Parts: sequence; C-alpha cells; structure tokens
Amino acid sequence: MTALELIGLVNQVLFIGLFVAVLVAAVRQPTRTRLDALLLFGSAASVVILGRLADWLGFSGQPWVGSVTLLLLNVAPLAMLRLVDDFSDSPRWVQMAGLVAFVAIGILGFILPVTNETVLIATMAFLVVVGGYAAVAFARQSQRTRGITRRRMTAVTVGAGAFIAALLVAFVGALDPDLAQTTRPVTQLLALVAVSAFFLGFTPPRWVRLVWRDPDVRRFLERSTQIIGVTDDYAALTQMQAAAADAFGANGAVIGVAVPERGTLRYAARSGWEEYPDDLYVGGRAFTDRRRVVVLDSAAFDPENVEAYRRVGARTVIASPIVTDGEPLGVLTIFASRAPIFAEDDLWLLDLLASHTGVLLEARALSAQASDLRAREDAARLKEEFISAAAHDLRTPLTVVLGQAELLQRRILRRPNEPPDPASIGRIVREAHRLRDLVTELLDAQRLEESRAVLRFQRVDLRQVVQTVVERHREYGATLEADLAALELSVEADTGRMEQVVENLVENALKYGGDAPPSIRAWAADEQALVSVVDHGIGIPEPERERVFERFFRASNAHSITDTGIGLGLYICRRIVEAHGGGIWFEPTPGGGSTFTLSVPIARRNAEAHGMTVDPAADAAPPMDAAWNPTPALSTDSAHADA
Repeated sequence: MTALELIGLVNQVLFIGLFVAVLVAAVRQPTRTRLDALLLFGSAASVVILGRLADWLGFSGQPWVGSVTLLLLNVAPLAMLRLVDDFSDSPRWVQMAGLVAFVAIGILGFILPVTNETVLIATMAFLVVVGGYAAVAFARQSQRTRGITRRRMTAVTVGAGAFIAALLVAFVGALDPDLAQTTRPVTQLLALVAVSAFFLGFTPPRWVRLVWRDPDVRRFLERSTQIIGVTDDYAALTQMQAAAADAFGANGAVIGVAVPERGTLRYAARSGWEEYPDDLYVGGRAFTDRRRVVVLDSAAFDPENVEAYRRVGARTVIASPIVTDGEPLGVLTIFASRAPIFAEDDLWLLDLLASHTGVLLEARALSAQASDLRAREDAARLKEEFISAAAHDLRTPLTVVLGQAELLQRRILRRPNEPPDPASIGRIVREAHRLRDLVTELLDAQRLEESRAVLRFQRVDLRQVVQTVVERHREYGATLEADLAALELSVEADTGRMEQVVENLVENALKYGGDAPPSIRAWAADEQALVSVVDHGIGIPEPERERVFERFFRASNAHSITDTGIGLGLYICRRIVEAHGGGIWFEPTPGGGSTFTLSVPIARRNAEAHGMTVDPAADAAPPMDAAWNPTPALSTDSAHADA
C-alpha cells in the first residue's frame, strides 16, 4: 500500500467515524443542527461506502454509480448552507437558491454522463458559490464569538474550506486527466485536513475541550476572584456575569441572588437592580427545582415570556442553581441566540462556574460581615478615644474654673469688703474661653458632618481675612511673618468660616512651630486663591501624614508639646474649605516642620486682573444663607464619619 493509498484509507475511516459520532449524538438529542451535521457527514460517508461496495460487487463502472456519487457530493455544500442558518441568520432566498441549484445539478447529473464537461463545470460552480459562501459565513461567525465557541467555529471554517477545496481539486483532475496524478495527492491531503478540522469543530475529544476551556476558566477564576474586593454589589455581579459569558463564548449571563424573605431573585440588569419571583424564567425553574435546566428553544419552553427572551437574544438557555453547604444562594444562567453554542457534555463547565460563583458570593458575604465588624470596632474605638480625649480636655479648664471660683467664694465669705482678685478672674475667663472653644469645635464638627452648617457667602478679599488673623495674633504678642499678594484676592466665601480656617492653621503653627516664627503667604495661581501657613517645628511623623485631616486625630508627637485639643481643628478646616469648592493639603516643610495650604476658586473679575482666563460660570456666587450640602469628595472618610 502506497502512502497516498494509506492517506485515502485514513480519510475514509475518519469520515465514517465522524458520521457515526454525529449519528449517536443526533439519536441521543435530535436537534436541527445535529441533523444538518449528520447530513453533511452522511453524504461523505455514503460516497465512501458506495465506492467500496461498487468495487467489491463489481459495478463501479455503471453510469448510475457516478450520478449517485455526484448527487451525494453535492449534498455536502447544501448541508453546509443549512448549518450556516443554524449558526447565524442567513437570508431565506439564499437557502432556497441553494436548494434549487442542488436539484438542478442533480437532475443534470442523471441526464448527462458525470464526466461531461457541462456537468463538471456546473458542479464546480455550485461548490464555489454555495460552499464558498458557507465557509465565509462560518469565518465571520467565528469572529463574532468568544472562548471555546470561537475555537470550534474556526475549526469548522477550516474544515469547510478544505472540504470544498478538496472537491474542486478532484473535479479539476476529472476535467483534465493529465493533471490527475498531481491533483490526487492534493485532494487526499485537503480531505485529511477537512475531516480533522470537522472532528475538532463538531465532536472534539474531551481532552481537547479541556485544553480549549482552560484559558477561559483561568480567566474567569482570575477575574472573579478580584471581584471579592469590589465593594459595590451591583458592579461585582455585572463583572461576574461578563466573566461567565466570556468563559462560555455566549451572548450573555445573569446571576440571580436569592432574597428568601421576599421569595424573589435579585438580578443586576443593565438598567439597575431588578427583582422577579424566584420561579420565573428558566433560571427560576433551575432555582426552585434545585437542578440544572437546559432549554434549546426558550420560546417553546416558556411561551409566556417570549418577549423577555427575545429582547436579550436568549434562544438557548442553560441554568444551574448556586448552592453552598446545601443552602441555595441563587442561580447562574447562560444564554445564547443559537442552540449549537452549547454541547451537552460541556455542561460540566456550567456547574463549575455555578459552584465557584457560590464560593464568591459566600466570600463576599463574609467579607461584608467582617468589614461591618471592623467598622463597628473602629467606631467603638473612636468613641472611646473621643470620650477619653474630650473628658480630659474639658476637665482641665473646668478644674481651673472651678478651683478659682471656689477660691474667690472663700475669700468673699471671709472678707466680703475686699476687692476681687483680677488674676483669678482672668484665669476663670481664659479657661472658660477654652471650654467654649472645645464645645464649639464639637458642635461645628457635628453640624458639618450632618450637613447642617449654614454658610453665608459674599464677595470677600482673602488677603483681608488673612490680615485680620495676623493682626489679632500680633496684638497677643505673637510673631508672624506675612507675605500677601499685591492685588486683591476676591473670592466668594463665608468670612467668619474662612477666618476660622486661617485662625486654626495659625494656632497650630504657633503651638507646634518651635522657636522660629511661622509665616503666612497669600497669592493667586491657576484660577485659585491660595493661603499657606508654614512652621519650622516638630512636623508630623511620616506614617501619620495621611491621617492629619481625620476626626479626633492628633499626631503622636503633639502630646509632648500640649495636651489641649481633641483633634477636630484640621478636620473642620477641611470640611469648610471643601464646602467653598476648594481644597486643603499638607506638605512637610524643608528642614523640618509643616506647611498647610488651602485653595478656593478666585472670582472672575479678580482673576482677569491677575492675567488669568476663567469660565464665565465661575463668577456665579453661591446663594446667600445657603445650607451647605457636601460634595461627593466630602464623604472620602466616611469610615471616620460613621464613628
């Protein structure tokens, strides 16, 4: 036996084996796609069997054998055309035209000898047009799909192209006998490629499917594992659904999460959260029956909800319940517009994804519980720290006030006519002011956090605000270096609140600035009015710099300087500045110390005076006496706010 004969024999065995495999699948579950595939491979297997029988029985030279063989060969491109309609929509007229051409060539093959040039050319034209159309359609469909479906469609495309090419080369050899010796090995090699590709496309071995599935499964596991850290449930579910659809190469996937108290399944739909009874749709059936459900035609299975399936392109639907430790958590549903997308023996992947989804949902629930517990612990810790700090800081001035008041009371009782002690009264007033300031800070922090603070905006020169604070501290004997812009820094602001911010920053600089006098600078840049307060003191330890604007936070090295304050000053500053549409930040001062800078939008006319160009909308002033509603940026430390 020559090598060419061996290849021919292998091709014949493979085509018959492929036919048998498809036949078994069609008998087990007779779908239109499997019947069309049976027609395709049955035509090839019939040609092989007919040729063998003709050789064994000695009637291979009969004219009718050639006519029947030609007819069977032409069934293949017709079957491909039908498969195109199974995999993707094709125009009705294309199917009809292919059928008419098939009948015409079949009749022609019985009227004229199959070796007739007209018959051969007509058959070749039929192969080129119909078979070529099918191969191109398969190729286009493979580009529209994903995952293992794309790989199988690519294999079908290669098989269709090689099969049609093999037939064309064989007919070329029949037209020109001088080329027969050249075309015969090419035909056999193309046929071998075709049958191998068809095997991979229609009946791939399990190990091949596992290899093809592996990248998609790995990708799903990697993508879904990252979802545990996604705090938004809606975003997490939509990402899990996209990962599941990609793993299957399907149109889409949905995950329904059970809401037992309402007897519903909650879905993350495109328009947002949607809830449906837990027995609705294919997914509901799988959830309530606690078993996998495979539906090849959703319209026939659930005619009452045809429109819902049509809207998302869900003709074929498979669903598997999501169960962990015997408790149903929800259901995973995969859907596609065409039945051939799914193979029965691929459904193990659905169960795998459903099981993994259950693990993820349970992990997210545990993570949420852990986060809630941590938040409560943080809230309790913060509350304890606040009570301790507030009690200590309120008790110190209260002790002084009470002690001085009792001392004055005893003196008055012993010597009523003696004039009061000015020093004692001064201490009482000073400590009472400290008490007032501490209570005011607490009230301010609460109002700002609950958005109950009222800001009265008006046009104000930020330089004047800074100058007022500087002069006030200079009257008390403090040394401050001020560098103010030459031009007006006109902003829309609540004057009192803005003074409170600058005052707080200056007081911090004086407390923690060491022996070197702090400096304050006001200037304009990038359509913003800016104020910086610079000190050269103890600074803030690097591990704590990200927390300087948190509620009740005090740097660890601040306690060695003073024990006053409960860690609300900078928090209040940040909230006020952000309410003005600005920002505040901290930078270490070169050589040691801290630099705090705030910025607020500069008014239009004043910006033009500084040589800036701004949007006219920037000149619109906020309404007077407007209740402050914090922007989204104000909720960045919600964990502390909840505390």
